[in-house]
Amino acid sequence: MILHATEIGRVRKNNVTALIIKDKYWKGTFNLDRFSHIIVLWWITGHDNASSRETLQVTPPIEGAELSGVFATRSPLRPTPIGLSIVKILRIDNETHTIEIDQIDAFDETPIIDIKPYMPSSDRVERARVAPWFIDNVNRYS
Repeated sequence: MILHATEIGRVRKNNVTALIIKDKYWKGTFNLDRFSHIIVLWWITGHDNASSRETLQVTPPIEGAELSGVFATRSPLRPTPIGLSIVKILRIDNETHTIEIDQIDAFDETPIIDIKPYMPSSDRVERARVAPWFIDNVNRYS
């Protein structure tokens, strides 16, 4: 089976953090301004190589973390290097096809492969369980 990911735009990080959407995909943002947050799927640049794709266990860079499978981490090393970020929309510019956002943990010029609206009714999980070394991070942002 051949899978194909399409780049719909790029991350821009300079004076502002933004998603620059390719002209041919801009119509796909219609009514996006009705949402406060979006889920951005992006290609993890710098890790689309055989070594990164073959790494299946890592130790998260958190004190006390244990060796874990990549599917139990947010490591950029994974069989398919796809990143996910939930971001706040600050402004949408229809003329420049730009979605200004508050932050994203992707680098400048990172390819964007999809955008989805954040839905609090289905994207939020109450009382989620995490590995012990992530508890401080969960408590910090809860």
